[in-house]
Amino acid sequence: IPIRKFSLPNHRSRGIMPVNTRRRRLAFLVAHALSTLAVAGAFGFGAPPPSDTRIKICHNKDCAKRGGGEALLRTFRDLLPPGSSPEVSVESTGCLSQCGRGPNVSAVDGEGNEKTYFGVADPTEASAVLDVATGEEYPIHLLVAATSIHEAEHVTSPSKKESLLSSAISAVAEGEDPSLLRSHARAHALLLRADARLELSPPNIDGAIADAKSAVEICPAERKARRVLASALEARGDIGDAIDAVKEWSRVDPAFATKAKKEAERLASL
Repeated sequence: IPIRKFSLPNHRSRGIMPVNTRRRRLAFLVAHALSTLAVAGAFGFGAPPPSDTRIKICHNKDCAKRGGGEALLRTFRDLLPPGSSPEVSVESTGCLSQCGRGPNVSAVDGEGNEKTYFGVADPTEASAVLDVATGEEYPIHLLVAATSIHEAEHVTSPSKKESLLSSAISAVAEGEDPSLLRSHARAHALLLRADARLELSPPNIDGAIADAKSAVEICPAERKARRVLASALEARGDIGDAIDAVKEWSRVDPAFATKAKKEAERLASL
């Protein structure tokens, strides 16, 4: 099945910066609609896309350098509410070509129709791709949270990171749907804030432990949350609990079992 390829509007190259995220999303949706009219959409003219969608994020080094890869994969997951319907999966993939126009993302519907989107570099553009690919509009509170998380990942000041991540957590809490409190976005923000709190001077160790525990509760399979929890527990002197956190890290991610074993041995020697 041929892959239909579209480019996101490059506002930066034209010196245009929309005043808010809603307007920027609308700009993309209009541009995509015009492209679809010109080439006849892969889902059928005027018909909604099938319910199940796979979002594939290019992990090629060129796209990763431009903000793709693992960082963009997390952004897409941050935008999805728990148990979202239609069902959407987010996964990594190899090169999607057109590397100079990355980061690149492919969307595959339930019938195997595929479209590739170029230049998906931030949460607003990722949100627009989801809207078009699924025919759904996702909670604006998750977009606000994902934007704050994205900004936090690009600042070096721990206090600034903590502030931005606190804003992200508050944005999720302001949503009308209580299920958002168990969203990937909230877990991601809690994890990053725990890390930032350990970098403060002086560190906020109890706050970091509370955040890491909450992140683990929401996403039990998140290995980094357990690593951060272990670091925070070690900083407080709770070596036994830190070793337990490292063992749980090894359990949820066997690929890191050797590294986790060495870390547990280091902690036991303290």
